[in-house]
Amino acid sequence: CARVMNLSPPAKKPKIDGDENMTETHEIDEGLYSRQLYVLGHDAMRRMGASNVLISGMRGLGVEIAKNVILSGVKSVTIHDTENVTVQDLSSQFFLRDGDVGKNRAEACLPRLAELNNYVPVSHHKESLTETFIQRFQVVVLTTSSPEEQRRLGDFAHKNGIHLVVAESFGLFGHIFCDFGDNFGVSDPTGEQPVTSIITHVTSDKQAVVTCPDDSRHGFSVGDFVKFSEVQGMNELNDGAGVEVKAISPYTFTIDCDTSSFTAYQKGGVAVQVKQPVTVNFKSLGASLDEPEYVISDFAKMENVPTSHCIAGFASI
Repeated sequence: CARVMNLSPPAKKPKIDGDENMTETHEIDEGLYSRQLYVLGHDAMRRMGASNVLISGMRGLGVEIAKNVILSGVKSVTIHDTENVTVQDLSSQFFLRDGDVGKNRAEACLPRLAELNNYVPVSHHKESLTETFIQRFQVVVLTTSSPEEQRRLGDFAHKNGIHLVVAESFGLFGHIFCDFGDNFGVSDPTGEQPVTSIITHVTSDKQAVVTCPDDSRHGFSVGDFVKFSEVQGMNELNDGAGVEVKAISPYTFTIDCDTSSFTAYQKGGVAVQVKQPVTVNFKSLGASLDEPEYVISDFAKMENVPTSHCIAGFASI
C-alpha cells in the first residue's frame, strides 16, 4: 500500500547523478518516517539507511520497486537499464512520457524518481552489469535480466554477501526469488501478531501446567515461548523472561518453569507469545535451479510439481 509522506519536508534539491554527498549519512527523520518506524522499528530503519540498492530494469515492475524503495529511506538507489524507451513502455511505466521515447529508460525516469524523497540520492547506470560494479551494493534487484545473467550475478552475489532479489512479471503471472546469504537473522519468523491467551489456573509443579478458559483455545505450539502478566497470587511469573511452552491440549499447556516454590496462584493472568529469532541459510539462484525444493499444494498431482516449477518455466519462455 502507498505510504503517505510528510506534506512539508525540508526544501532540498533532489539528489541525482554527480552529487557529492552520495555517501553522506543522516539521522532518521521521525516526522517523515513515523508510520514506518512504528512498523519496522529504529534498528531496521538504521539498517535500511545504511543500504545502497541497485535496481535493474526500469519497466513497469522495476519502476514500482524503485518507487517503493526510494520512499522507504535507504542510503542510496541506483537504477539500471541498457535499453531505450518504447511506445509499449508507456502502458505500464508511469514515470515515462511521450517525449521520452527513444531515450534510455533509466535516464528518462531518473529525475521523477529523484523527486520522491529528498533524503535518498538516486543515480542511474546504462552499461551492462558486471561483478565489479555490483560489488558496491548491499542489495541487488534484477527484473529484466536474462537467465544467464541472473545465474552469473546471483552466484557472485551469494559468494560476496550481497542480498539478491530476482523478480519478473509476465501479464497475470510472475515470480520472485530471494537470496539473502548464509546466517540471515529473522527476528519475526511469521510477521503475525503474537498469540495472546487468558489463563485461569497455574499449578505449583516443577513443570507447571497452565489452564485457559474452556471456550478459548490458547493457540500455542510446542517450542513457543510465552511471558506472563497480570497474574494474581503467583506474582513471580509476572514480567519475567520468556519460558518455553509444550501444548498438551487446546486449553492447557506446560511451561518450562519450576513454580513449586512460588506463591500459590489465585486468579487472572495473560500469556503472550514471545517471538524467537531464527537463522536462515539461503541457496544461490544457480543452486536452487540445479536442485529445486518443491512446496506441494496438491497431493493428488505430486508428479506435476517438477514440470510446473515456476522459475524453470519462466526461464524457458
